[in-house]
Amino acid sequence: MNKTAFTFLALFLICFSVLSQNRLSETDLSKIRTLKDSSLFNAAINSLDILITEEQLDKAEQLTDQLISIGNDIGYKKGLGFVFWKKGVISNARNRNIESDRNFEKATKYFESINNLEGLATVCNERFIIEQSRGDFEKGADYLLEAKLYREQLKDSIGLSGIYNNLAIIYKELKNIPSAEEYYLKSIGLRKQLKLKGQGLVMNNLALLYTENGNLSKAENILPAALKINKAEKDIRHTAQSYSIMAKVALYSENYKTAKKYYDTTLCVASQTNFKLLVINAKQQLGIIALQEKEYNKAEKLLTIAREEFIKVNAIPLVLKNYQFSFKLDSARGNLLSAIHWQKKYQKLSDKRMSDITTKKVEKTRSRYEAELKQLKLIEEQEARERKTEAKLFKFRLISYIAIAVVLAILTFLILIIRTRNERKRLIVELDNSNKVKNKLFSIIAHDLKNEINGLEGSLNLLKENSISEKEFKEIIPLLANGTHQTSILLHNLLNWSKSQLKELNANPTSFDISEVISNKFTFFKAKADQKGVKLINELNPTVIFADRDMFAIVAQNLIANAIKFCNPGDSIALLSEEKEDSYEICFKDTGIGIDSDHIHKLFAEDTYTTAGTQNETGTGLGLRICKELIELNQGKIEVESAPGTGSTFCISLPKAA
Repeated sequence: MNKTAFTFLALFLICFSVLSQNRLSETDLSKIRTLKDSSLFNAAINSLDILITEEQLDKAEQLTDQLISIGNDIGYKKGLGFVFWKKGVISNARNRNIESDRNFEKATKYFESINNLEGLATVCNERFIIEQSRGDFEKGADYLLEAKLYREQLKDSIGLSGIYNNLAIIYKELKNIPSAEEYYLKSIGLRKQLKLKGQGLVMNNLALLYTENGNLSKAENILPAALKINKAEKDIRHTAQSYSIMAKVALYSENYKTAKKYYDTTLCVASQTNFKLLVINAKQQLGIIALQEKEYNKAEKLLTIAREEFIKVNAIPLVLKNYQFSFKLDSARGNLLSAIHWQKKYQKLSDKRMSDITTKKVEKTRSRYEAELKQLKLIEEQEARERKTEAKLFKFRLISYIAIAVVLAILTFLILIIRTRNERKRLIVELDNSNKVKNKLFSIIAHDLKNEINGLEGSLNLLKENSISEKEFKEIIPLLANGTHQTSILLHNLLNWSKSQLKELNANPTSFDISEVISNKFTFFKAKADQKGVKLINELNPTVIFADRDMFAIVAQNLIANAIKFCNPGDSIALLSEEKEDSYEICFKDTGIGIDSDHIHKLFAEDTYTTAGTQNETGTGLGLRICKELIELNQGKIEVESAPGTGSTFCISLPKAA
């Protein structure tokens, strides 16, 4: 019995729903004869809304034409404003942009004539959405600002909260960060005051704005509150986004442990939503953290998984980012061939992406041109019917518009060709520079490094084959030690030079006293200095600088090694420091053979310059060039004074510690 009653009730509700919908979509327009019938007119507008929502655009367009005719007959300006607004939406959906703009303008005029602020605000907001979809953010911002003025006059706080958020998004796209921040804060304040949902979403947007522009402390201050709100509203998607932004802040702060924790949480939460890109990106970011922590196998596994998933969803910008970090991973492992492979894949995909973007822009321009041409023809026919006397003048205008559109299309195409050629030239120059670096590296490895290693190998083979006695071998041990020392310095310089050419050198400045570094370097070079009879003198005052400690150690090592190389027995090398206004000057002063004034300018040049030492020590000429690059990376400078027979003084200036 209950089952029968339930079935009957269900059938009754279905029939009632169908009949109601039919009545709604079939309003008797013939009954609308005066302004008193405006309720029937409004019911017809509701039917129009349903047709647009269901994408029955042909029926919707027929209904708008009928309503415009009736609205004009009865003088219902408010109703005409709403109908032309809906007609603008329909025209835009059919890519008839010119017609869409005209309909919106007519809607605006009707609402202005009766001072209907709600209608004006609604039309402006609709036009903002359309301009945003077309990519014209400046025009979209103009419409939003108009909508904002109307909402303020209406004192519509709820509407303003949404407009403020949209304005912030637009200004972010336009790179106007202060205005974006201002409107995000206004939106958050209104939502908090009115206790509206979505406050956490806007706070996420603001935190992301701060993070992407380097203001990490501000992002950290608002993210916990955003997370709490999103959790309270059971908004899983934006809860996951909060964790993702918190992870990004920690990553930018190089707090890898915290970043890893938040990305793991992001994975867990985002997997409960359909926000697939956030899940994949979290995996990639975990791979980047593993790379930073030198967990290379883990980094490779995560980057591979992320790469495969990004390729599946065709997320090209994220695939390119993946290639960059795969390149860094193999570079860190010393696998140069694989690193070059990733670099080539990156370049190939980047070129393809640029080509696709260009093709899409051209196709979009062509499609828009064809659509606009079609609209212009329709407008021509319509205005020919309405104003036959202006037919000839309109024809001339149409030809002018077409000519302008063709010229613009040709100019656009020419500009794209020129940009593509310039991009190709730039890539050729970069490739040429890369080849020069490679050739230089292979040349040094093939000549200098090979000679040093062959010398060591030859001496050891003589001992192995009993070609020399143990006594004779002991006599050449100092030579072997010197060769090993030179090879060590050469390898160190090669590594840093290669990094500098690949733009991988980044300073990580800290405050430290250079005395400990210099003391370690004196201990390292003592045997070499004693062998040549060179005296090392440390006359440094307490010198606390703000620089990258490892980079300073490399500079000190190169300058001391260089000084020993060009000193004779009995010479000395002294280190002195002098405090300046906001820096310290540290000088490496030797009494060696000095440098001819004609050659001083070659020391730090792009083309390497080297001469043999006082005991025929060889070098690559990279040491001083690397010193200059490392000092400049730490906001310092290096200078040299020298004359033949009087020795050389290399002075470096580095910032004081705070």
